[in-house]
Amino acid sequence: CSSHWASLPGLCLGQVIHAQEGEGSSIPSISAEPGSVIPRGRPVTIVCRAPAGFEDFLLEKEGRSQFWDKRNSSLSEREARFLFPSMSEDTAGRYYCRYLKSTWSELSEDLRLVLSGEDSPPTGQVTWPRDNPDQGWKGHWGSFGM
Repeated sequence: CSSHWASLPGLCLGQVIHAQEGEGSSIPSISAEPGSVIPRGRPVTIVCRAPAGFEDFLLEKEGRSQFWDKRNSSLSEREARFLFPSMSEDTAGRYYCRYLKSTWSELSEDLRLVLSGEDSPPTGQVTWPRDNPDQGWKGHWGSFGM
């Protein structure tokens, strides 16, 4: 801040804060495993990645005042993983990440989680092949004469 503006400390402070926010605050990336279209009841993990180590990651859901916080125990780590054990309508939506490394980063691009039309069977339930004319197999229920 030049000596001309030194009599206006608020202006100089504003320049310093603006410069600090821009320093090293690269945009994080966001992805979903195994993908962004998930059947009901199946687990999904949202992965947020920082270009360098981070102190804290926030995962935010659009349209809700909901967020998940993941603190880092080692500044050498570059990603935070958020597990949702069972996909549902409540899980579906747009998500964003931001990380803290001395200052908060900008928001990531959005990740849209979509609930697919197929339900996932509960664990342990047997599923039978569906009728498929292309495979030349037709399911048939019969009874054994006893």
